[in-house]
Amino acid sequence: MLDQKLNYFFKPVLKKISNIFLKYEISPNQITLFSFILGIFCFILLSLGMIYIALIFFILNRFFDGVDGTLARLKKPTDLGGFYDIISDFLIYALLPFGFILFDNNNFLSMSLLLTSFIGTSTTFLMTAWIFEKKKIKIEQLSKKSFFYSEGLIEGAETIILFILMFVFYEEASFIAWIFALLCFLTAIIRVVKVSKILNSIN
Repeated sequence: MLDQKLNYFFKPVLKKISNIFLKYEISPNQITLFSFILGIFCFILLSLGMIYIALIFFILNRFFDGVDGTLARLKKPTDLGGFYDIISDFLIYALLPFGFILFDNNNFLSMSLLLTSFIGTSTTFLMTAWIFEKKKIKIEQLSKKSFFYSEGLIEGAETIILFILMFVFYEEASFIAWIFALLCFLTAIIRVVKVSKILNSIN
């Protein structure tokens, strides 16, 4: 829900930094790899209980995730770049709940449910993109991403915000995870209903 608003806010900064990388011929895929490595370090630090340092690495991971997309759009978005980007995002998002479990075993129930809810959001996200591409359904997207990004209660911005809250208020991470999981399940349901209506209307 907040993705477009935050994109407008951060776009000038991301564009300036991306232009620097463009000048030095650094590719979007190299930035994606760097961002992924930052995310791995975030997971390791989180599992070791170094919460606030892990938070810094998470913020850097998300920042460079924004840079790689901006840099790609300054050049030309590619299917391979989108492929790498989405795999990197989903793996890091999946590792973080696991990291919270390793940090504190008391988190295992809420984080396990959160991981389960991610299956709902990720599958509906990817299947919606595939269906829109297969059916050649045209949707205006200002972000010009490599494929269709379906909307929902939980998108990129909300995911980042909730994870940051889990880091900052780590003693309440389990409670936040319960809410996070519920919103993810609702997002998956909304996408299923939306796509079902669209397909029923064109079939």
